[in-house]
Amino acid sequence: MKWSNIFKKSSDKPAQAWQFSTNIMCNGCIAKVQPILDQAEGIASWKVDLSNPHRILTIVPDGITEDQLLTLIRQAGFTIERI
Repeated sequence: MKWSNIFKKSSDKPAQAWQFSTNIMCNGCIAKVQPILDQAEGIASWKVDLSNPHRILTIVPDGITEDQLLTLIRQAGFTIERI
């Protein structure tokens, strides 16, 4: 399997990643959202870039809608905005 196709679904194109600015500031914050994002249906993968001043959350969706994702993060107590 080619790495470029690791998130490949039924189509020939890899899934497009979404990026969001958040206030997820530290590893403790990540520990708070990790079980939520890991258990959420429709997320292929996710990561947070704590070194970026905008604390970029990158999501590779696999069925989740953007509104569902925004709701999950906000219910966990964090701000999130699409960039």
